[in-house]
Amino acid sequence: MIYGLTNSKGGVGKTTISVHLAAWLVKKKRTVIFIDADPQSSASQWIRELGLPIKLEQISEPEELILRVAKLAADANDVVIDGPAGLSATTRAIMLRADRVFLPCGPSILDLRAASKAVQLLREAQKARKGKPTGVLIPNKLQKRGRLSREMMGAAKQLGINVKAGLSQRQAFADAAGQAKVVWQMGAGALLASHEMQQLMKEMTRG
Repeated sequence: MIYGLTNSKGGVGKTTISVHLAAWLVKKKRTVIFIDADPQSSASQWIRELGLPIKLEQISEPEELILRVAKLAADANDVVIDGPAGLSATTRAIMLRADRVFLPCGPSILDLRAASKAVQLLREAQKARKGKPTGVLIPNKLQKRGRLSREMMGAAKQLGINVKAGLSQRQAFADAAGQAKVVWQMGAGALLASHEMQQLMKEMTRG
């Protein structure tokens, strides 16, 4: 399975979710290749520091990505691609190669408007590929009792894309990279974050 995480906006949790996805798949005894397609390379250091058996590739050029992903996929059970922020040619390349594309989205209507542009790009890829990739919106940094978060979840469903329950605003998610861990390695203080993230991982990998 080739999983791509992209969005038109930075700071929405794309790298956090992609690193946790790779770690989750390894925990399930899958062989995993992680492609850091973001020129900032913030995921690469985190993946290295985790010390898990995840093969790391750094590919940010769209032509190289299109050529190499299929070959890399033949050498692993799963490929996880952390894409750049923005609707670049690299984002398009990910959508042309992934089986599933996840669009993390911040908790505001402005974030949702940015995500809607990525959904348009996804539709173009699906048309070109006659159906693939499947697309899922992941609301992130939610204050689940907050009015803005409720409004955002309601508006997200109008995009005509599958929407997951998402992740709450929790300090453990922000702290994980600095501690070179994923949240289920962080002990009792990250218990709620761990439960929420692992539930999301199950939903992302189901089927």
